[in-house]
Formats: sequence, C-alpha cells, structure tokens
Amino acid sequence: MTAIAPVPPGRRILNGARVHAANPFTTLGLPWLILAAVFALTYAIWRIIAWAASSGGGLDDDAFRYAGGVSWIIFYMIAVAAQAMNQTFRFAVGLSQTRRDYFLGTAAYFGGMALIYGAGITVLAAVERATGGWGMGGAFFAPAFLYDAPLWVVMWSFVGLMLLMLFFGAVAGAIFLRWRATGLVTLLLALAAAIVGAVFLITWADAWGTVGELLGGTSVAALVAWTLPVTALLGGLAFLLLRRAAVRA
Repeated sequence: MTAIAPVPPGRRILNGARVHAANPFTTLGLPWLILAAVFALTYAIWRIIAWAASSGGGLDDDAFRYAGGVSWIIFYMIAVAAQAMNQTFRFAVGLSQTRRDYFLGTAAYFGGMALIYGAGITVLAAVERATGGWGMGGAFFAPAFLYDAPLWVVMWSFVGLMLLMLFFGAVAGAIFLRWRATGLVTLLLALAAAIVGAVFLITWADAWGTVGELLGGTSVAALVAWTLPVTALLGGLAFLLLRRAAVRA
C-alpha cells in the first residue's frame, strides 16, 4: 500500500480560502459595481446642486467634503461575509475540510479582501485629490476627517474598518449556520439593545461632552487601531460558533 502524505497546514488553510475564491463575484465584484453606482449618483447630485446654486451666490468650498456614500461599502461587508460563509461552509466540510482549517482560510480570505478594498479605495482617493475632487471640490472616497489625512491613514482606516465589519459578518454567518433566522433576529435585537443601553448610560452620566472630547482628541489612525481587539474577539467568537454549526441544513 502507498502511504498518503499528510497535507501541510498552510495548504489546508489555503484550501479553506480557495472555497471562497471559487465564486469571486459576490465578494470581489458586486460590491465594486454597487459602489460605482453610488458614486455616480452622488456625483450627479453634486452637479445638480452646483447648477442650482450657480445663480444664488455659489457654494462653500467644503460643500461636498462630507459625503458618506463610501461608508456603504464598509457596512455591506457584513452581508458579504455572512453570505460567503452560508454558501461555502457545508460545501467545505463536505470536502473533508476541518472547521478549523475552514475558519483560518476564511479569515485569511477576509484579510485579503480588506487589503484589496482598502488599497482600491485609497487609489481612488488619490485620484480624487489629484483631480480637485472630480472637478467639484468633493470628497467621496476620503471624506470628512480623512479629507486632509495622509494616504496611508486613508488605507489604514478602510482596512481596519473592513476587517471589523467582515468579522462581525462572520459572527452573523456562524449564528445563521447554527440557529438560522432565529439566531440572526436575536443578534440584531441584542445589538440594538446594547446600542440603546450605551446611549442611555452616557446620557444618564451626562458624559457626552467627555465622549466628544475623547473622540475629537484622538487621531483617526488611533481610533481605527482601537477596533483591532474587537475584531480579534469577533473572530474568536465566530470560530467557537462554527465548531457546533450544523453541517446539514
């Protein structure tokens, strides 16, 4: 009999990532198309506003520096991650991948996604700056607090926030795999309760001024760095949930 050589750990993790790459349109194609559509709509609105204001004294220089359209793609990563796991988990386990290898491969794939999207948006932000805000003084890809930030801060911010949303989506996906819609509804209710509770506590303690000073006195890069421990905790929680997720629907 011929002995079967064990598969190296790196190859097993790579196989876990390749499951997601089998259909890259959902994770690496569709979000870009929707972001392009959001940008086109935003630019059209800018043009309409500029045309309407041309007869009334014009616009302020920073009129289009606070567009929030790019934030759409950040929050959309939650749905992308949850959908990717729901589509691939049972298939991967059916191919004899362990849950650990699948999760590590998924985490590596999500990390690659964050880098790709962060780099892509940063390139677009550089083009935006080079063209004077697309000829409108606008800021779509690096708005608000990122408007004057160095490009490395822009990329760091998007990569960090993408990772946070992707691993939150991993938790949502693992919950759906284990408890289906009931689990997702419970997660959303718990999240809403936590947000309302935090708002109540801050208001009760009359601490909004302190919160504002803390956030205002901290750099964007540092604020994003604060999300990394949360991302790590979400990743650990997603793995624990996947360990008991049902293989059969």
